[in-house]
Amino acid sequence: MLVSFLIGMNSIGFSQKKMNFLSDSVHSPKKATIYSAVLPGLGQAYNRKYWKIPIVYAAIGGCVTAAVINHNSFDLRKQELKDRAEFGSPQSSRFSRFTDGQLLESSDYYRKWRDNMIIFSCLAYTLNIIDANVDAHLFNFNVDEDLSLNWSPYLFSPDINRPVSGVSLTLRFR
Repeated sequence: MLVSFLIGMNSIGFSQKKMNFLSDSVHSPKKATIYSAVLPGLGQAYNRKYWKIPIVYAAIGGCVTAAVINHNSFDLRKQELKDRAEFGSPQSSRFSRFTDGQLLESSDYYRKWRDNMIIFSCLAYTLNIIDANVDAHLFNFNVDEDLSLNWSPYLFSPDINRPVSGVSLTLRFR
């Protein structure tokens, strides 16, 4: 209904530039940002960039999965260290060949990577929101065929004996 109203307004004297501004305001960056914050990937669906949804879930899911795996490995080593302190000898045959120092070093390694993966998960989630917002702002951005960029080899000879080669870039606005 709004689109037919705008088309009708265009036929009675409103310029095309005003029409584009009004149609841009229909696609809301605020909506895309909120959608992506509530459910990762939903902002990309709102922006009709469906191909980005698997990337969002792979990034967030991969980081969360790595965080869980590192947490489980850290937890096993921490429990073995507690058991060794309580009973005085290795309790699990899995860790019997490791010294207490090696187990402590290994548990610190897995704790560090668990913490890093949690940070990376938050970063992926934040990038998902930023991507949805930027895409929504550029939703109606139009690149016409009037813009062209050509490249070609270039040979410049300031001195007859020593030519210099390079690449020439030409940006042409029509």
